[in-house]
Amino acid sequence: MRCRTLIVAFAACLIPAVATSTPIAHAAPAITDHLVSSSRAQKQMGLLHIPRLRVTTLIFNGVTNAQFDIGVGQWPGSPKPGVNGNIVIGGHRTSAKRPFADIDKLKNGDEMFLYRNGKKYRYVVSKSMIVKRTAVWIINPTSTPTLTLFSCHPKGKTSHRYVIRAKFVS
Repeated sequence: MRCRTLIVAFAACLIPAVATSTPIAHAAPAITDHLVSSSRAQKQMGLLHIPRLRVTTLIFNGVTNAQFDIGVGQWPGSPKPGVNGNIVIGGHRTSAKRPFADIDKLKNGDEMFLYRNGKKYRYVVSKSMIVKRTAVWIINPTSTPTLTLFSCHPKGKTSHRYVIRAKFVS
C-alpha cells in the first residue's frame, strides 16, 4: 500500500504547466480544519513558508493531485513538526499553484517554516539531491526531526525527483 501511494504521488507530477498563481500572503493566516476544493473536503495540516522561494502555501493531508492542485501534500503518517521523524511533503513544480517550481534554488542553510496549531517550527536546509522516481527510501522515518520536500525533476518531466532535506532548529 505504501509503495502504491508513493507511485500515485509521483504520478501527480505528470500534468504539464497550465496556469500560474501568486503565492498566498507571507503572514501565517489562521488555519482552519478543512478547505473545500473540487467538491471534496481536504484536511488542512498547516502552512509551509519558504522565504527564499517567496512561497507560502497550505499543507493538506495526502500526496495526490487532490492536494497538490490546491497546495502541498503531507505524507499520511508523517510525524508532527518538531518531533523525531520525517515529515514528507510533496508538491507540483509545473502545474496548479506550482509551490515547488523553484525548489532547485534552495541552498544549504536556507530557512523554511511550518505553522501548525498556532505554533511556528523552523527548519534549515541541510541537503538537496536528485533521485530516481522509485526512490521510496526518501519517506523512511528518521531518528531526528527532519523535513523532506519532493517534486518532479526536471521541470515538466517525471523521470526523477528533486528532494530537499532540512533539520529542525529549536
